[in-house]
Amino acid sequence: MPTQRFLKLKEEKKQVILDAAVHEFSRVPYSSASINQIIKEADISRGSFYTYFEDKDDLMRYILRGFRDNCQKKIFKFLREEQGNPFEAAMGLLGIVMEQGEGGLGYRMYRNMLSDMSLMDQTHLFGIKGFLFQDSTYMEFVDKVHDGIDRERYLIERETLAYLVDMLMLIVIRTITMYYKNVAGKDQLLDVARREMQILENGISPGTFQNHMKGHTEKRGESI
Repeated sequence: MPTQRFLKLKEEKKQVILDAAVHEFSRVPYSSASINQIIKEADISRGSFYTYFEDKDDLMRYILRGFRDNCQKKIFKFLREEQGNPFEAAMGLLGIVMEQGEGGLGYRMYRNMLSDMSLMDQTHLFGIKGFLFQDSTYMEFVDKVHDGIDRERYLIERETLAYLVDMLMLIVIRTITMYYKNVAGKDQLLDVARREMQILENGISPGTFQNHMKGHTEKRGESI
């Protein structure tokens, strides 16, 4: 997280630094992104940068926090629209993220960031530490999901839900990464993600998977 010194800067100054960071992260793969280039474009000293952020990862986490918060809001919205179905909520989120297309700095930044990182590094950078780390922010998110799911249909305790949410987020992040790396087309990736989520939802007992296939994600005219 940024220091209080950064948070107390004028909004214009903060935006200049963030714009420079987004430009650099969209220009090259994340591992090649240069703090020197960021401070040069933002017209700040290297010493000042390190009074604002610990390192490059700290800066990226701050940028991604807004994206993550918007994603969480969408998850809760889809939970309401899908009558408390967490699997359909996750698919809804995937659909709108992937519908953004390839234009703009945002797409290039996420593509560059995710393309040369392991899945574990991606989840940590997004601020998703999961149940194993007893992360309070993650568990607050789980609590809100637990409040929003249909608990008559899904008889699941809070601790078990933490495991499930962790698995769903791994599917979501991996699918987005594969989309940004052009591994396959959007429809094919969404189909694979849906099948994986339906296995999680219905298990692998004889007949359950085939009987619960529901088709493709409905297209949504929304944006993050």
